[in-house]
Amino acid sequence: MLKRKNSDYDASDSSIFGDVPARMTSVKRKRLFRPKNSDRQQWAPQQHINMSELLEFVLQHEEAFKNQQRLASLYADFRQQLEINPDGYHANIAAWTKALTDAARAGVIPTQGTTHDLLNIRTADDLGRALQHPQYGKPTCLPAVFHEAVQKKEMILLKDFLNSKTSIYKTSWIPTPWSALQWSLRTVGVLGKAAPPDKLAVKNYVVLKNVEIAGDEILKKMKEHTSTADRVLSRRDFLKRFSHTLNPAAPLTNNDLNIILVYLARDKQAISYDSQTIKFKPEHEAQPLPITEEDAAIAGLRDTLADINSQIQPLMEKIASADAAAREAVAGKQMVRAKAALRSKKLAEAALAQRSDVALQLEGVYTQLQQAADQVEIVEAMRAGAAALKGLNEKVGGAEGVQGVVDAVNEQMATTEEISNIINETDTTVDEVDIEDELETLERAEQEKKEQEEAAKTAAKLAELEEAERKQKEQQAKEAAAAQEKQSEDDMVEEKVEQASQGIAKMSFQQQDEQTADAGKERVPAYA
Repeated sequence: MLKRKNSDYDASDSSIFGDVPARMTSVKRKRLFRPKNSDRQQWAPQQHINMSELLEFVLQHEEAFKNQQRLASLYADFRQQLEINPDGYHANIAAWTKALTDAARAGVIPTQGTTHDLLNIRTADDLGRALQHPQYGKPTCLPAVFHEAVQKKEMILLKDFLNSKTSIYKTSWIPTPWSALQWSLRTVGVLGKAAPPDKLAVKNYVVLKNVEIAGDEILKKMKEHTSTADRVLSRRDFLKRFSHTLNPAAPLTNNDLNIILVYLARDKQAISYDSQTIKFKPEHEAQPLPITEEDAAIAGLRDTLADINSQIQPLMEKIASADAAAREAVAGKQMVRAKAALRSKKLAEAALAQRSDVALQLEGVYTQLQQAADQVEIVEAMRAGAAALKGLNEKVGGAEGVQGVVDAVNEQMATTEEISNIINETDTTVDEVDIEDELETLERAEQEKKEQEEAAKTAAKLAELEEAERKQKEQQAKEAAAAQEKQSEDDMVEEKVEQASQGIAKMSFQQQDEQTADAGKERVPAYA
C-alpha cells in the first residue's frame, strides 16, 4: 500500500500544476492525491431529460427507431442522400412518414389546445421540440419528410383538402397549360425537380391514410342501420357515435369531424350534410339525397331525446341521495334536516316523472317519424317499380301488341309446317310385300345368329366340363398312386420291424441256452 510521508509544510501552498515552494525541497514533487481545496471544476452527471409523449411513442412502437445506428441516420440531415443514396433517402422518408402517421392516429401529436387531432398534423415548433432526442437533438429532416409526403399524396395541405371541388382520387389525362409548361422546362433542364424547403413552415397537413381508415370504419358501421331515420344524424350525434372509430383511447376532434365529412361527401359520395345535419345515402342509391326539413327535424328530435335521457340518471341519483340524507337525519333526531331532504326528494321525483313522460312522448314521436320515413322510401320504390313496368309494357306494345305478335308467330309456324309437308311429298310407290319379305329375312338371319351363338356357348361349356373332369381323374389317380406307394413303404417298414424282432428273440434264446450249459458244467465236479 502506498503511504504519504509526513511533512511539515502546509498543503494550501502547493499546486499540482505550479512550482514547488522553496521549503518543500525535502519533499518529492510527485503527489498521488489531489489537494482537497483545489479549485478545479469537478465532473457532475448530466441530469435526466424527460422525453415527450410523442418521442416515447415513436421509440417504443416504430421498428425503424429502435436501432441506434438507424436512429442516428434518421435524426441526421440526410437530404444530400437523394443524389448519392436515393434508396436510403426514401427509406428514411418512409420511416418518418409511417411514424408520424401512427403517432397522429395514437393522438400524441402536439396541437393547439387540450385535444389532439387524429387526422391532422400541425408543423409548428412544438412538433420539433416534441421529437427532440436527448442524444441526437431535434430532427433536421422534417421539411423533406412533409415535402415528399405531399408529393406522394400521402399528406395533403389542410386548406387544399377542404377547398378542393374535385375528388382527391380524380386524375386527369389532359394536362393543364401550367403543368405542360413545367414538364417542358424540366425536360430541357431549365426547371429542376422541386427541392424540399430548408425550414419547416407552420402548416396543417391531412394524413390521408388515417382519413381513409376512419371513413371505411364509419361506412362499415352504418351498414348495420337500415332505417331511413337512423341514417340521419346531427353533428353531435355523429361525433358521439363515431368518435372512437379510429382510436378507442382518443376521440375525434371538431377539426377531424370537418375533414371526415368532406372526405365522405366529396371523395366517397356517401353523405350529404350541412351545418347541423348529416345524412347517409342508402346502398341502392348512386348519389346521396340533399338534406330536407324532415331530416333536420329527425336529427333535432334525436338530440332532444338524448338530452332528456341524460337528465334522468342525475335525478335518480339525487332522489337516492336525498332519501339517504332524510333517513340519516331521522336517525339523528334532526327533524328540520329530514324535512328539507324529503322536500328535495319530492321535487326530484316530480322532475323525474316529468322528464320520463316527455322522453316517452318523444320516443313515440320518433317512432312515428321513423315509420313514416320508411313508408316514404317504400312508396318511392313502388313508384319507381311501377314506372319501370310501364316503360317495359310500352316497349312490348301492351296486351294487344303481344296478342298480335303471338298470332303472327302461330301463322308463320303453320306456314312453315305446310311447306315442310309439301317438300317431303314424293311420287315413288313402295311395295309393302317386299318390305315384309325383307323384314322376315332379317329376322331369320338374326335368329340363326343367336342360335349359333348359343351353340358355341354350349360347346364351350361342355369342353370346360370335360377338362375339369379330366383334371379331377388325374388328381384322383395321383392320390391313389401316392396312397399305394405309402402303403408299400409301410409294409416294408413292418416287415423289417418283424425281422428285427425275430432276430432279437433268437439272440435271447441262444444266450439263455449258453447260460444253462455253463451252469451244468459247474455242477459236474461237485458230484465227482
